[in-house]
Amino acid sequence: MATVFHINLRPILFLSKCIGLIDNSYTLEPTGFLVRKINSTFNVFLEIARMIVLLVCTYIYFHQLDPEFHIFQYISIVKFWNIIIAARISTIWIIKFINGIIEFDRKITPLTTNFSIPQHSLKKKDWDNIYALFVLHSIGFKVLQAYLFPIKSVTINSLAINLFTPPYIMDIIVTITSCFFLQNLYARFQSLNDLWKCLPPGLVAVPGQWTNIEIVVFMENTRLMHTELCELLIKFTQGYGLLLLGFYTFSFITILIGVYFIVNDGPLRFSSEKYRIVMPFLVHVQIFAFMISIIIFVSSINQKRMKMMSYLRSYQISNLHPDIKRQIKMFVQQISSNELDQISAFGFFHINLNLVTSILVLMITGVSTMIQMKDHPIILQLNYETKSFLIKVFKDKF
Repeated sequence: MATVFHINLRPILFLSKCIGLIDNSYTLEPTGFLVRKINSTFNVFLEIARMIVLLVCTYIYFHQLDPEFHIFQYISIVKFWNIIIAARISTIWIIKFINGIIEFDRKITPLTTNFSIPQHSLKKKDWDNIYALFVLHSIGFKVLQAYLFPIKSVTINSLAINLFTPPYIMDIIVTITSCFFLQNLYARFQSLNDLWKCLPPGLVAVPGQWTNIEIVVFMENTRLMHTELCELLIKFTQGYGLLLLGFYTFSFITILIGVYFIVNDGPLRFSSEKYRIVMPFLVHVQIFAFMISIIIFVSSINQKRMKMMSYLRSYQISNLHPDIKRQIKMFVQQISSNELDQISAFGFFHINLNLVTSILVLMITGVSTMIQMKDHPIILQLNYETKSFLIKVFKDKF
């Protein structure tokens, strides 16, 4: 029987397979788990065909202005393939993470059903609206780009290079897939919090409703499920950590260089029509918004995960049943030890609200340094190459 998670997962798997983040041989089996079909010739053909298409698009984009290359091209190509390679290296952990959510749902569903706990996961209609929003955003972005920089003709080459140019399809898919799984983790932590609220006030036995043994068993099950969710956070880091490391690193480099060009009031203003500066501005706002959206989802998970600690600390355990008291102490110790298991970019940095401050500080420092070095031969050469590159892209090609 397909659950809400299975229904919403299928479009995510489709997007991931189309762009190369997940092997085509992984499919949802009748058992409900994601399993790899090893002896499927059709999936092998799709895998090879997809890789050929991506390589051809990369070749076309890289040689569109041959022999003139620019740092924007290098960053786009390296970022694109870095994310794909990182995802394929971590495929096993990504599949374990997805199957872990499915297995967790099977354990928690009986409890949420008995206590009438509502599902906090977004419904299919909500995700359809999100997909539609991203599609409209991409179309609107391309329409605005075509208006500001009219295209003379549409060719196969111009269509192929869209994979590496704004609005950056890879960034959109990484953001959607990451936020999808993070929102599902958030919903399950919220369900655990709702289950905990079903316990009697003060954890005191209520005749005819709750006995001390039932309270202890319920607390034990909740504690174990909380442990499983924390382990899923670790699996998410193992599966998506390396991918997010490349995503954040190259996104930051792109924004840093782009902001410098905007502030420097030079290369990006190659046209007398000053309103065209809105395009690079929107590009970098979009990239920053994608980065922030993932951080917000992770921070919301951390808040829900630590919400249980506030419940545990609100009890006066001195007069409680010894077994209940023991469960509270074990739960507090478990949550305290799990504070270190935060979602990170493969261990290089934690993804939380503090990262926003770090990004802004590094951005200001980096742009200030580049401005102070604007008369350096390397920066002057970068400015000249950027201006030449943009003129050739938007005038010669279009």
